[in-house]
Amino acid sequence: MRGRKHSDLPAERRSRAGDRSLPAARRGAAAAVAVALLAAAPAPASPVAGARGQALAGPDLPFRAAAPTGLADRRSMGRGALRRKLRRLARRAPGSSGYFVARIGGRSSKPIFDRNAGHSRKLASNEKLFTTATALHRLGPKWRIPTRVKIGGKVRRGRLRGDIYLIGGGDPSFGADGVHDLARQVRREGIHRISGRVIGDDSVFDRRRGVPDSNWGPSPYIAPLSGLVYGGSTYSGDPAKEAAKAFRNELRDAGVRVGGKVRVRRAPGSVRSREAIAEHESATIASLVRATNKDSINFYAEMLLKRLWAKGGRKGTTNGGVKAVERFAGSVGSKVRARDGSGLTASNKASPRDVARLLAAAQRDDELAKPLFRSLAIAGRDGTLRSRMNGSSAAGRCRGKTGTLTGVSNLSGYCKSKRGLVVFSLLMNGVSDLDAAHHIQDEMVVAISRLGS
Repeated sequence: MRGRKHSDLPAERRSRAGDRSLPAARRGAAAAVAVALLAAAPAPASPVAGARGQALAGPDLPFRAAAPTGLADRRSMGRGALRRKLRRLARRAPGSSGYFVARIGGRSSKPIFDRNAGHSRKLASNEKLFTTATALHRLGPKWRIPTRVKIGGKVRRGRLRGDIYLIGGGDPSFGADGVHDLARQVRREGIHRISGRVIGDDSVFDRRRGVPDSNWGPSPYIAPLSGLVYGGSTYSGDPAKEAAKAFRNELRDAGVRVGGKVRVRRAPGSVRSREAIAEHESATIASLVRATNKDSINFYAEMLLKRLWAKGGRKGTTNGGVKAVERFAGSVGSKVRARDGSGLTASNKASPRDVARLLAAAQRDDELAKPLFRSLAIAGRDGTLRSRMNGSSAAGRCRGKTGTLTGVSNLSGYCKSKRGLVVFSLLMNGVSDLDAAHHIQDEMVVAISRLGS
């Protein structure tokens, strides 16, 4: 086997739809809705250079309403003044909201601000913090997801007498670059004719295409999940079959004649035990996590969640990934009730204190600290925060993960203050005015960034 190549990551295309659950009865219309969402949405800059749009957008929208007043004040603020400021702002928020703000590594173990911080709230896309932190821990920030090619027959004089298998590893970013790379590797192995079929193997995952919110089917916010996808998956057929078709076309373009049809099935043990003749690797897990969190890509989060459980011969499943996430949270002194990887299911819940504990624990882990920190959107710069807190003391100094569902608006992350790194979790449930919630969150984060003593 020769020449591995790492794929670029796709940029997320933003959805202009509100963040809400999709009733099961509407699943049949998911494809049409998704196409409409993509057609209406501009694509932001990708967190990875050279990336191209492949995946459906998450429902967290960039904030474009008029910014709240008072964000331009950059004067330092002491702990007491900050606490009073946060208390005043919290009074303007819905009563079912909770907040936790604390310095990481400070002399005092007491939080800077703690209000209803122990009560669980709907997480929305803050669930991705738990999913991606677990992925970095279990899979490793430098690991790459492989997609392999194996053969089910002998090669004589350049002719494969048997089938060729495209075996997915659960790479959410696998696309045109991947099939191009693999087809060229196959040709370099001296194969110029295949008498059998091209078979897509998606068996690394189960075949549930969605999450509990959509009754396990795809929705406008999550393209169909599969252990083998192509170009961000597809609504129009079997994702693994679409990938295998794209691979067959690339083989022909590379000068390899293919006689058989495209099928989807698990490769038999005799094939799986063989060495791969070609392999394509994804970008690192750290890069996939960055794409997931910066622009809140639900599809990536759900694929990573399943990948967490796909070890030791087990199929990757949502329920298995949820177990891994909950166990990891417990191991670092946090707690979460997880139901999926992206937060679309409303019953994903944790308290502001437990979200902050997860973020603080990540900063004490050398493998997690930088990748998780860098994966979060930068206030006033990129991702879902690129249009928020512009020109304030928080711009460029605070990073966060947004979370939006009907009645829910959350923001959790870190701020670099003069007194060190501060962790915050602002979980607002019972929200009726999303703009007002964003204004309060932005004022809170700007105030946190001004902590000076």
